[in-house]
Amino acid sequence: MKIGNIIELLENRYPLASQMDFDNSGANIVNFDDDLKNILVCLDITLDTIKYAAKNDVNLIISHHPIIFNEIKNINADPLSKKIKLLIKNNISAYSMHTNFDVNLKYGMWTALKKVLFDNVKIKKEKLLSHYSKNYGLGNILYLKNSLSFGKISDLIIDRLSLDRNKVSLYNFSDDKLINKIIILAGSGSGELEQVICEKPDLFITSDLKHNQIIDLYDSKISYISATHYGLEKVFIPYISEFIEKKVSNKVFSYYFNYL
Repeated sequence: MKIGNIIELLENRYPLASQMDFDNSGANIVNFDDDLKNILVCLDITLDTIKYAAKNDVNLIISHHPIIFNEIKNINADPLSKKIKLLIKNNISAYSMHTNFDVNLKYGMWTALKKVLFDNVKIKKEKLLSHYSKNYGLGNILYLKNSLSFGKISDLIIDRLSLDRNKVSLYNFSDDKLINKIIILAGSGSGELEQVICEKPDLFITSDLKHNQIIDLYDSKISYISATHYGLEKVFIPYISEFIEKKVSNKVFSYYFNYL
């Protein structure tokens, strides 16, 4: 199998045309015609990730976040340049699945997150926060069949995602208020905050909120859990690894590195 063959399989399920305008998902640095050796799935491509790949005879890294996100004007000694040089030196391709994975309603971030977080939690109803088209959207609104306390919800999030409690920001607007309506948005929820506030949930679960946005949630009487960008999105790794393992006979490595 060629590297291009596995990329074709991924893009059939996660079309690049579905990614958001600001994104750079896809073939960041790819040798399509190389024979596929082993694959590594990760959230971000760091220097350590590339060294781990080289050590394990990996020649295709599939990451959630693109290694090349902004315009590159030169390649010198900055961190991104070092990573690009190391990938090329070791003949390793780098392919990313970012917002084309996030917005996929059937096989995307929410499906992966729900599988981990809400197994055995009864949900009465759910709907989408933002629709981009019939098949793509962002953010999920859940109505629980049985209300839960903020403490039970926060413990569930921390335990099932194996989070460091010291890195999770929690704010409960009212100690005696039960949680019934939840909005959850993996990664950064800052861009959809206005819509979140309009929905008036009991709880908003996301990450990367700015100080003024937290104040807006407070003034709107909405509790929140900032479960870190890494914490909410690392479900990408086992979910995509499992999909790929069913398609190839090559070894698929999973690389976890909680740097935040």
